[in-house]
Amino acid sequence: MRRSKALAHRPVPLRVALALLALAGLLPSLAFFAMEYRVVVGEKQAEVERQGRLYARAIADDITREVAVKQAQLAVLATSPHLAADNLAGFHGQARRSVAAVPGWIVLLRNDGQQILNTLEPFGQTLPVSRTPALVQRVTESGECETSDLFRSLVSGRSVVTLVCPVSGTPYVLSGTMPVEHLSGVIARQTPDGWVSTLVDRNGLVIAGSESADAATGTRMPDEMRSRTAAGLGGWADYRLDGEAFHAGWQRVSNGWIVLTAVPRATVDAPTARWKSEVLWSLVVFSVLACLCSALVGEWIIRSMRELSRAAAVIGAGGVIDTVESGIREVNEVGQALAQASHDRAKGEIANAHLAALVSSSGDAIMSVSLDGEILSWNTAAEELYGYRAEEAVCHSHAMLLPPDRLEELDAKVEAARAGRSLRLETIRLRRDGIPIEVSLDAAPIRSADGTLVGISVIAHDISQRKRDEAHIQFVMRELSHRTKNLITVIIAMARRTARQSDDFTDFEDKFTGRLHGLARSHDVLVHMDWMGATLDELVRFQLAPFVGESSSLTIDGPSLMLRPEAVQNLGFALHELATNANKYGALGQAGGRVTMSWTVATGPNGDDRVRLCWQETGGPPVQPPRRAGFGTTVIQKLTEASLNATVTMAYDPEGFRWEVDMPAAEILSETPPPPAAPAPAPEAPAAAHPAAATQAAVPEAPDGGPAGAAAADKAAAADQAAASASASDVEVARTG
Repeated sequence: MRRSKALAHRPVPLRVALALLALAGLLPSLAFFAMEYRVVVGEKQAEVERQGRLYARAIADDITREVAVKQAQLAVLATSPHLAADNLAGFHGQARRSVAAVPGWIVLLRNDGQQILNTLEPFGQTLPVSRTPALVQRVTESGECETSDLFRSLVSGRSVVTLVCPVSGTPYVLSGTMPVEHLSGVIARQTPDGWVSTLVDRNGLVIAGSESADAATGTRMPDEMRSRTAAGLGGWADYRLDGEAFHAGWQRVSNGWIVLTAVPRATVDAPTARWKSEVLWSLVVFSVLACLCSALVGEWIIRSMRELSRAAAVIGAGGVIDTVESGIREVNEVGQALAQASHDRAKGEIANAHLAALVSSSGDAIMSVSLDGEILSWNTAAEELYGYRAEEAVCHSHAMLLPPDRLEELDAKVEAARAGRSLRLETIRLRRDGIPIEVSLDAAPIRSADGTLVGISVIAHDISQRKRDEAHIQFVMRELSHRTKNLITVIIAMARRTARQSDDFTDFEDKFTGRLHGLARSHDVLVHMDWMGATLDELVRFQLAPFVGESSSLTIDGPSLMLRPEAVQNLGFALHELATNANKYGALGQAGGRVTMSWTVATGPNGDDRVRLCWQETGGPPVQPPRRAGFGTTVIQKLTEASLNATVTMAYDPEGFRWEVDMPAAEILSETPPPPAAPAPAPEAPAAAHPAAATQAAVPEAPDGGPAGAAAADKAAAADQAAASASASDVEVARTG
């Protein structure tokens, strides 16, 4: 007794266990096969039935289409003008032509069944009475088309079926014959190999079939099938014919004909029998192979388990393993899990150190926030962006960074995190000193190891400069459009005035080109300073550079003054005209001549600051007052006075021409301090002539492109109108004077 118990509890080799496992798996498989065999056979029979029904339905649809085609042919012929005019010879020709497109032939009958013409016979041939006078009579009375059952044609001697249709408004009916061989071809197209399809009329006679159509035509459908197909539109039935069993699907056509699609039962049962034999033999062969292979597989598994045992012993001793290499994936997975467990703590510590380094060195403000809005972590960039030290932010509400009108963003972050979504938005946050800053935020959910949502990570990037740049670009684009329109106005006025002052086109081209270059130099200075203005020293040097070059014929003396953009442009007009006249008639036109440009800032009689400029020429030819005031005189006097609210004094002293301007500092000086000395853009080569230009008040530009910029643009637009009016009147005074 004790010995039997010991044997029962004795462990068995893994090879034996695997062999028993293989046998235990085969026995239920055999039982399962026995049960499933009947199910499979039933499914195969159901599939054959479904296919038979589909084949019968498809053939019935094709037969219906053939009848519809024949009906359409008769409907077209029924509208023939020859038939309406009782021109039977013409109609006979038309009917013969239509037969070429649709199989069969056409017969015209009277309503008593007498054939009048037949496309098989020449026109005028005496024809017999139709074999279907009752059908002709029914069609005449009902006014509807109707198909016949199978009959033999007296004219052709062939078995046919026809479609008979009335001809409205006439005593005639049209008969369209459908040849049996054509219907056999239609049936054969939809009949698969191994199946036989038959078209049966309402009397049970075979009209056509997929095989041996001529031999089958006129035979009678078995009585067993006639009784089963007497009612219903379609179905599935078994019957015997000449001692052979058949499965058949049938479908009734709309005119009462029946399509029968049959397959021999032996054809259906043969694959199932072969499948049964193959499966049984396969079970036997695989059972033997399973028993033989189980011992070999057992040895392989044993070696893998020994590798796993050695790895477990190392871990149990406190060591660390890298991996377990064996031929079994599951064993490797267990070994990998053991190795991963030994490395988890070290890897976790390294990962945490890396993450902490990334967060602390990031240039973006990074924080983590709990679901109730409490700040959990705070990096160095967050301290720099918001002004709060880590100890001042951690454990405090995130709401302290939000303006009162944006508190709903906290709820939006939590909702997005709960939905598993990241949230990106551009918004406003508050620094510690209360100054709002524009930031781009990326908020993402933080989940624990089991996937539970525990917080939200928020990365903030300062986009204040980008927003200022975008606003400035928009403002500059608006200003560019405005200034371009004004510049075009100036150029048009210059062109008109220069044309009036020119002797011929060459003279006009020289003067106009030179004045355009002068205008361009003023714009170059403004563009170089981002249209913030320019220093007076830079403007003078830049405008006179084409005329004095590298020589020492120009002396500049005065403090560093930053001019407004409109003052740069308008003084540039005057300086260009002064330099042009000095080069053509004065000190710059001969060796030894000099020009001294000086300015001072002093207090005027009314206590306001005034800027006084003086242009003094020396060393040139004797100076005489001009006999008439040209456009240059208009620019340096009237235009300067009108555009800069200045007082201009011109003196034609014998030693050299002198031009003095006294103007309010508030009109010409910018609030922007002069920039550090930097190289200005290279001036253009001196032009052959000098542009005469109407004035334009340049538009002051607000650095931030905001409301101040819009107000400045409005003010500049008003100044443009005033300057244009002044220019027009000045030009007119110069011309008439």
